[in-house]
Amino acid sequence: MFMPVYGILILFNSGTVLSYLPGLVKRIVLIIIIVNTIILPLSVVPFYLTQKVIKSIHMDTSRERIIPLTMNSIFYYLGFYLLNRLQIPDLIKMYLLASFSVVVVTLFVSLKWKISIHMIGIGGLTGAIISISWHLGVDMKAIWMGLILCSGLIGFARLELNKHTPAQVYSGFFTGLIVAGGVLMIG
Repeated sequence: MFMPVYGILILFNSGTVLSYLPGLVKRIVLIIIIVNTIILPLSVVPFYLTQKVIKSIHMDTSRERIIPLTMNSIFYYLGFYLLNRLQIPDLIKMYLLASFSVVVVTLFVSLKWKISIHMIGIGGLTGAIISISWHLGVDMKAIWMGLILCSGLIGFARLELNKHTPAQVYSGFFTGLIVAGGVLMIG
C-alpha cells in the first residue's frame, strides 16, 4: 500500500526532471496517490472485518485477499484515471499504471496461491525505480541498491516470522520487479 507513495517521493527528490515540477503539482499528485493507494483501501478494512470478509488485517490465506485486492485494484485504477486527467509528465501516470498492474497480477496469483504481498510491493518499487532511471538516463544506482537491500531485509523478516515459504518470498519479489519494471519499460 505504501510503496506507490514511497516511489513518488523518491522520484520527486531524485534529481530527475520530476524533481523540478512545481510544488503545487507535486502536492496534487501526492494527494491523489495517498488517497487512492492508502486512505481508500484502509477505509474499507473495518467493513471487511465486520462482514467477516477477512479474519484479521494480516489476511493470512490467499482466499481472504481476493476481495481486498479487487477493491484495491479499483482504487489504484481510479488514481491512475485521475492522474491521467492532469497535465503532468506521462512517466508519473505510467508509474501508477505499473502499481495498478502489480495489484491486478497479485489478485490473479492469489486466486490459486499465497504469494508475499510485501515482497511484491518492494519488488515493484525496485523494478519501477530501475526502469525509470534507465528511461530517464539518470544514475539512480544508490537508490535501487538500497531498495534491493531493503528487499532482502523484508524477505528475511517474512521468512523468520514463518509467514511465507522461500518460494512465496522470491516469486513475490520477482513478480513485482518484472511487472512494474516491464510496464514502465513498455510505456
